[in-house]
Amino acid sequence: MGIKRTLVLLNGKRLVAGGTGANDSPDLNMIPMALIKHIDILKDGASAIYGADAVAGVVNIITKSDFEGAQLSAKLGRSSKQDAENTEVNFSLGSTLAHGHISVNLNYVDNGNALQSTRNPCPLSESDGELNCIYSGTTIGGRATLADGLEVQFNQIPTHHGDHFEVYDSHKHGYNWFESLNAYNPMKRINLATFFDYEFSSDIQIVSSLLYANRRSDQIVTPRRFKPVDVAADFIYNPTGQALTLKRRRNIEIPNPAFYQQTDTIQGTVSVNGTIKNHWIWQGTYSWGRNTGTDGWRYDFDDERVAQTLNAALCSTSVNATLPCGDYFGVGELSDQVIDYVTYRREGTGGNQIHALSIDLSGDLIELPAGPLAFATGAVYRKEKGWRNPDIIAMQNGEEDAISGSTDVKEAFIELSVPILKEVSMADSMSVDLALRYSDYAHFDAKTTYKLGVTWHINEQMMLRSVRSSAFRTPTITEQFGGTNVENLITIDPCENATGHILNNCLAAGMPSDFIQDGSTIRTGGGGNPFIGPETAHTFTFGFVYQGEALSATLDYFDIEVDNAIKSIAGSHMLRLCYRDPVAYAAYCNSFMRDPRTRQITFLEKRPMNAASEHVSGLDVNVRVGGNIEQYTYRINWDTTRLLKHENTAFVGAEKTQLLGKITSDRGSFTKWKSNLTATVLVSNWQAAYSMQYIGKAEDENGGGPIGSNVSNVFYHDVQASYSFDNSLTLSIGIDNLFDKRPPFLTSWNDANTDVFTYDTVGRRGYLKLNYTY
Repeated sequence: MGIKRTLVLLNGKRLVAGGTGANDSPDLNMIPMALIKHIDILKDGASAIYGADAVAGVVNIITKSDFEGAQLSAKLGRSSKQDAENTEVNFSLGSTLAHGHISVNLNYVDNGNALQSTRNPCPLSESDGELNCIYSGTTIGGRATLADGLEVQFNQIPTHHGDHFEVYDSHKHGYNWFESLNAYNPMKRINLATFFDYEFSSDIQIVSSLLYANRRSDQIVTPRRFKPVDVAADFIYNPTGQALTLKRRRNIEIPNPAFYQQTDTIQGTVSVNGTIKNHWIWQGTYSWGRNTGTDGWRYDFDDERVAQTLNAALCSTSVNATLPCGDYFGVGELSDQVIDYVTYRREGTGGNQIHALSIDLSGDLIELPAGPLAFATGAVYRKEKGWRNPDIIAMQNGEEDAISGSTDVKEAFIELSVPILKEVSMADSMSVDLALRYSDYAHFDAKTTYKLGVTWHINEQMMLRSVRSSAFRTPTITEQFGGTNVENLITIDPCENATGHILNNCLAAGMPSDFIQDGSTIRTGGGGNPFIGPETAHTFTFGFVYQGEALSATLDYFDIEVDNAIKSIAGSHMLRLCYRDPVAYAAYCNSFMRDPRTRQITFLEKRPMNAASEHVSGLDVNVRVGGNIEQYTYRINWDTTRLLKHENTAFVGAEKTQLLGKITSDRGSFTKWKSNLTATVLVSNWQAAYSMQYIGKAEDENGGGPIGSNVSNVFYHDVQASYSFDNSLTLSIGIDNLFDKRPPFLTSWNDANTDVFTYDTVGRRGYLKLNYTY
């Protein structure tokens, strides 16, 4: 259902979003793994209990409140290709005070780089049942469209004549951008977390936490480009003798313009808990989080200045000219003077902030024949904001817009747990859970959500449970207030190798029958939509639980139907729908522009909108087995999901898009089957663990040839072995992706010739870990 529809909490409280400005979800890296006690996962709609965003469920991370002593752990790892180095150091300290407890964790992580070119020599495309290298149409030396319509490529070999040019050929002149692409992004991170509780009296306690995280990354990116520029026929460096449009030049004359990021995140929470005379419990909580970030390129090209250096009326060829004329016609022709004039350090800043104040009261109201009638009630005020201040030059050149938006909500809720039966035939107990929540958002109409749940304990081993609820999600800051951000995104033009209705509609739109897409990326503008509204959902779950001494199992059915679903349609999908039915999908046909001469798409825009509906259903199965065989202790945990339905309708009257069994270019995999198995064996001082991840077969949503149109089942295997020398020292060694499983090729790959949201792109990697407790 997407990360925006799952609410993530830390000890029951919301976290600030993490990133470099106006982001949509928290950065889980800020949470200290060493102090996590357990993680509660609620798999049904929970807006009535937790508020908006809990459409598909809630993940609540619970930290240890009683950690004692000190623990130091160190981990070293790398991939089998001698890259992707990983270093991690963790130190935790916990102590009981006179009337309280304090825990502190310090964490440092350094992840090294891994290049895509060491795993995939080139980007691939399928033709005639074979995979062949394809290359970017943004080339070394630059390309141009001449006044007579001819596409030409300028000199690409530094030792050749600088004014040489010839007819452009993508196979001969294209650029292999995998040489400047990461398979694994380098990152350094330092975290500090403290948890403190103090008991003022037997009736009043204070609980607080403070987390800080600093993250830095520095990674290679492809050499920068600039916007197309019209150049006069008589411009001094123009070797063609014709007026032309200079475009898609890969500027390798400067060092690779490394992309850098730095973020600082702080999250604090203070709660005061108390008990009143009738044993009711009250709690008042204030939480605050703030995230700030900076990112940019060390070298970027100023489009306006590039145009100036190609305008003879403005530039000069004289030595030490303030505004020099630029020779962009061939590789290695740009002078240092021109490079200094047209490049700059591009840097943007941004952040996210959250304030939340809540008051809660819970207890038992009255005693019923089957037990006490329990209740919980409370009120919440929450304010969130996000902002993004792009580089001024990037804004002037139309590459990015500023973002600034905020929202606040006032909420009140009540929950009741009503015991119905107790210790009767076929029912050890049965209870009904009711919840109602009223939410009043600043920019939208107030919304009331409900939950109705039934829990039936047949006996000590078996239980049935069911929940029907309503849920909703308001647009994120970026979805509502985000300005345009331009990127080159991998996008498939359906008019290449088109057949059937798509071919007929492409021809009717003036496309040549032998059209070939120039490169694999399209300049795409994404951003927010000020007219977007909330989405609402209705959820139903029904499950069976068996709990025995050695075996426990759960089987749950889920059904989630979202109305006015907030969707941002992938560019490839928009284009395919446009040419499948230009009348029904006229809005998609109006979202892109083509060059009148070459018929290549020059710009595509996609923004979030309220779709008609999204409907998902499936089964979740969990089996846990544990016990002892002689001196061996074993544990097995197996989770499996069978997706039964995943339908999307773009708007009323549009056809349903079936995602069940599909894999997409930007939303991940909707395979029918997914499964995770973990097995652990302990004997004496040894422990061994094995885990397997299974991703079922799927079809590419964009079709394609016999190789990339579908993917087979994929298995990943991880192993680990540990030895405890005594009660304080443990040494572990492990290998992830044991059999070095390579990701499958997909027609609709987004990077690395595969779906990087679903498959492992790094390969086999091992690690050594040391834990010392004292």
